Amino acid sequence: MAMSRNTIALEQIAVQGDLLDRLHANAARLADTLYSPEEVFKPSSYDWPGDNEGRTLLAQILTARATGKDALHLDAILAKLPLHMNVLGYFGNILPEGITDEQQLSGNSWFLRALCELYAWRQSPAVLDQIGRIVKNLLLPAHSHFAHYPTDPSERAEGGEASGTLADKTVRDWYLSTDIGCAFIMLDGATHAYELLKWPELKATIEEMISRFLEIDLSGINAQTHATLSALRGILRYYGMSGNKSLLHAAESIYSLYLSEGKTENYANRNWFNRPWWTEPCAVVDSFVAAIELWRYTDQPRYLETAHLIYYNAISHGQRENGGFGCDCCTREEEPSLYALENVYEAYWCCTMRGGEGLSRAAEYSYWLRDDEVTVPFYHANLVELLFAEGPVAMKLETRYPYEGQAALTVVSSPGAIEKTIKLFVPQYAVPGSVALLLNGEAMDKIIPNNGFIEITAALTTGTKLELSFGIALQQIPASSSKPSEGQAPFMLRHGSLLLHGPLGVEGLSIQAHTTLAPKGNAVYRDERHERDFSPIYRPIREASKQDALAKKPILFR
Repeated sequence: MAMSRNTIALEQIAVQGDLLDRLHANAARLADTLYSPEEVFKPSSYDWPGDNEGRTLLAQILTARATGKDALHLDAILAKLPLHMNVLGYFGNILPEGITDEQQLSGNSWFLRALCELYAWRQSPAVLDQIGRIVKNLLLPAHSHFAHYPTDPSERAEGGEASGTLADKTVRDWYLSTDIGCAFIMLDGATHAYELLKWPELKATIEEMISRFLEIDLSGINAQTHATLSALRGILRYYGMSGNKSLLHAAESIYSLYLSEGKTENYANRNWFNRPWWTEPCAVVDSFVAAIELWRYTDQPRYLETAHLIYYNAISHGQRENGGFGCDCCTREEEPSLYALENVYEAYWCCTMRGGEGLSRAAEYSYWLRDDEVTVPFYHANLVELLFAEGPVAMKLETRYPYEGQAALTVVSSPGAIEKTIKLFVPQYAVPGSVALLLNGEAMDKIIPNNGFIEITAALTTGTKLELSFGIALQQIPASSSKPSEGQAPFMLRHGSLLLHGPLGVEGLSIQAHTTLAPKGNAVYRDERHERDFSPIYRPIREASKQDALAKKPILFR
């Protein structure tokens, strides 16, 4: 069994500030009639059975828990589920024996995950029975098919739209999708179900799926990055249960491939390997979760810093002013500006729902516990109740992060002098020598970050206050997508975790070596000589607008 720190229940955290605004905006969007029982259920002929229903339920369950407010349509949808599933308890047609539809597996994986989250929340035995029916009647019969899942590019359809399409004929007993590899999205649902069921036959199926997935040349087959990352989530979850180190090494290798060949310069995704056509917040959310899980199991701070970059520059940029999520261009050397794509401005059929999970996970990841150790890897303003053997401790976190390296943690109530170790995140970009920690106003000596954190053991009595500060300087970051060419390679500007953009609509922007960029506050820098500002692509959602999202924001400079 892999030993690691764990998160706390969403009900114990009350986030505030921009993250709460984003959760409320997404929950309000999910209250639209698009996500009502009258419209959420798709006909049996729909190419992605269970997908719309599963994603919608998953988002409504998690945002309800993260905000503490009931999701408008949730219980009405749950009440109508039996009317829309087939007699075997899952979505879509019952195929002839020996035939598997990878889009059906993928869509029902989201339904399976929604039910797992529902059971974790409400503990209904009927929900657990439903999880078992899907596993028994849809997933286990596909066990033997994964060994011959088609991975030869010549057997796969070319192209694909923002919503994948299904081939009209089988290849070795598989109906295949243009979302290449989407069958392995089911690894996420299957491992989530295994956490609850612990069935040996499900374990065998999961191991067969993982074995086949790890044989695939993901780049060579132009695998969909969303499918890749969802499968990776499943592998990491299974590693957490099995402790098989080879799975962790494989997961790190897959994520490394994604970072080098599958992400954009603002830490969103290319929809397929080798096809930088558009980003997809569904995959961005999975990349965020995978980064956190890799940090959880390896303690490597680079994964945590990657998660910060994803949250502030990809997840947040992909959320629209109406609370939904949509697709952006794939920034790279050939496309130096970032902007939303007007034809998929909001992918209301998939990304809006997946964004709900991303934001809910961001809230959940605020605190991690391991024995008497409390780890704080993110700085979202919040109120939290931590449950210890000695009794509950309530704390309040106030912060000016990500604009400034500052956070204060105050004990609001405590049953007594409970001694705990607090670990506070300090990114590698912190200005050397600038890290400072105050305990009840008194400076702590020898505060040296270790593995991305500083730590202090203190008695958490009511009124105890920890204040962290560190300097943030402007950084020039080489573009990861640049190719060997004549002249200087393009670069980006970052203020801590915040990627900066130049004046809107200016292509091919150059910054002279002697140019001075003076800080104006809130991570904005001014080039006085040319009278231009460089500002974060991250904006609080209260400042979001469609005009700003569609505007070309140069982020690669020379």
